[in-house]
Amino acid sequence: MPHSALPFHLKRSEDEFTSLQMITRVEQVHGLLVLDGERLVVQWRRALSTQKLGTGMKTEREVDAVEEVELPLSAVAGARVPDDLWSRWFRPRVVLIAADLKAFDQFAGGEGLSLEHPAELVLSIRRRDRLAAMEFSAELALALAELSVGRRLGSDDRSHDRRIQKPATRPPPGA
Repeated sequence: MPHSALPFHLKRSEDEFTSLQMITRVEQVHGLLVLDGERLVVQWRRALSTQKLGTGMKTEREVDAVEEVELPLSAVAGARVPDDLWSRWFRPRVVLIAADLKAFDQFAGGEGLSLEHPAELVLSIRRRDRLAAMEFSAELALALAELSVGRRLGSDDRSHDRRIQKPATRPPPGA
């Protein structure tokens, strides 16, 4: 089975203005997609920076512990790297496609990421990692195909074994 890893990052910000102060929150997530045998592991760490500007300026930083979610490959339908001009030059990304709508709930649920579609997880990648992302999505497709073929062959082999192991009901000729 292929073993591959791909770094990703996400960033979102929020500004709040009042008559007395301005608050800016910037959340950055750095993570890693790891294809390991028959599972896809998603690891990430979140850093939150809050700047308050009023009568003075104050910056608070929080860094969370590394979190990890393991998905069986059966919960993933594939991945793609969009090839439009915007994605190629300005904001490359990889799109994970779920085979089950609940697949991404553990890290994109109520307080997690906001998804445009619950079956697609869009992760930003560095421009220099675009080819690695294409390779990662190809290796994921290969692992999914091997998993599918292995399941089909496993079910066919069992039925074939049952046919071979049936006891003979007629006596051999000349007995």
